[in-house]
Parts: sequence; C-alpha cells; structure tokens
Amino acid sequence: MAKISIVTPSYNQAQYVRRTIESVLSQDVDLEYIIVDGCSTDGSAEIAKEYNGCARVIVEKDKGQSDAIAKGFALATGEILGWLNSDDMYLPGALRQVVQAYEEGQEFFYGHVFIVDAQDALLRKRIAIPANFDDLYYGRYIIPQEATFFSKMLYRAAGGVDPSFHYAMDYDLWLRLALLQQPKRLDTFLSCFRYHHNQKSSRRPDLYTREVQLARMKSGGMRPESMLKSSSHRTTLLLRKICSNIAASGLRTTIADLIKKKRGRLP
Repeated sequence: MAKISIVTPSYNQAQYVRRTIESVLSQDVDLEYIIVDGCSTDGSAEIAKEYNGCARVIVEKDKGQSDAIAKGFALATGEILGWLNSDDMYLPGALRQVVQAYEEGQEFFYGHVFIVDAQDALLRKRIAIPANFDDLYYGRYIIPQEATFFSKMLYRAAGGVDPSFHYAMDYDLWLRLALLQQPKRLDTFLSCFRYHHNQKSSRRPDLYTREVQLARMKSGGMRPESMLKSSSHRTTLLLRKICSNIAASGLRTTIADLIKKKRGRLP
C-alpha cells in the first residue's frame, strides 16, 4: 500500500483541532501525519503535543499558513500528499479511497465534501464536479482544498506551495499542478469543511482576489476569454453543479441551499 503524508497547519483553533487530528489518525492506511503549529496562544499547541508518537508535531514560529504547509511537505516521505486545516475533518475510510485512486494511476484528484457547523452538524453537501485547467483558471470552478490530494512527484515538479501566498495558496498550487496533469474528480465524499465566521478567507476577500490574479500570471499570464464563451462555460458548469446537488440532496434541499448561499448563510 502506498504511503500518504498529511500536513495540518495549526494556529489558534483549539476548539476544533482535536477533532481534526483524530479524524486523520483514525484512518486505516500507511500514514505519516505532520502537525505544524505556529506557536498558538489558545492551547492548540498543547493539544497537538498530546499526539506526539502518533504524529510528528512541530511547534515554532512561522510566516503563516502557507509557510507551515510548505514546511510540512518538505518533511513528508509519503508518495501521496494532502493538507487538512485545523478546523476541518476527514471522513472515516477517506484516505483508503485516496490511496486506492493513487494506486490506480491518479496523481491529482479531489472528491465531495460535507459542510458542517461548529458542532459537526451537516449544513449541506458540496458535490464536486469534473473540472479542467481552464475551469480553474477562469474561476468557473473551485476545487475543494480539504478533499484534494496529489502525488509528491507532481507536487515537486509544480514547485510546491508558495509561502508568499497567504489566502489563495491552494488556488495557486492547483493551477500549477493542472498545467502538468488535469485534475480527476472522485465520485465519493472524503472530508468535512467547517463553516464558521472566524475563517481567514472570509475576512479579506480583496486580498484573496489579488492573489488569484497573481496565481494566473504565474501560470502563464493573463489569458483573455470572449464574454460569449465564458458565459457559455459558466452556465454549463452551473447546470452540472445544480443537477449533481439535486441528485445527492433532492430538489427542495438544493433550492433552499441556493437561497441560503445567496443570503450569505452558507459557503
């Protein structure tokens, strides 16, 4: 069985980090788990240290989340890589499905996600749909970071996580990975994304947007697309997303979720 290395960047998420750690360590795979804590002040580091022996725990100052992720991946020895933020969780059996996909020849892939609240209650299902480099580049579709995995070989070939990115480090990496190999959608639920009001990306959408533009420049410069073609592709993807969600959750729930998203009550 191929070995998988998971990195968790940790900073001041004591309310959630234990559930994150245990969701990783409960996986029945050949696992290497690396937790990189940037000297949390709320007890997160102390919680992480309880798992020394089951995980490699590093507590030291860093330059932010992307720096912690890059640091962890630099130490990773597994053939497969992924990172799980300290407020998210893997579903039981998820990493076994990831290893199976890798052993079947996939090197860059992602799956479906449950979106949960602070108490782990299900808010909605996020059904992943197939997407290619252009879909990512033009912002037609966002790959769910917490359910995305890639080979170490491909990660290194793409240049790794760029520590200068603090908001769109995942988007930047996805573009560079997709230039080497188109991502593959796995039709299975792999993880839980926790929705709460203290998330970093929700605080500075302007900085996220700026880094998205930088990532596009890094992956080959700005590529204009006609308004007609862009509208057509976005409409097609939107219909695919809606149909996938109806199949998974039913028409009534899908409509209710769309209304909540529009009102800012769901991601």
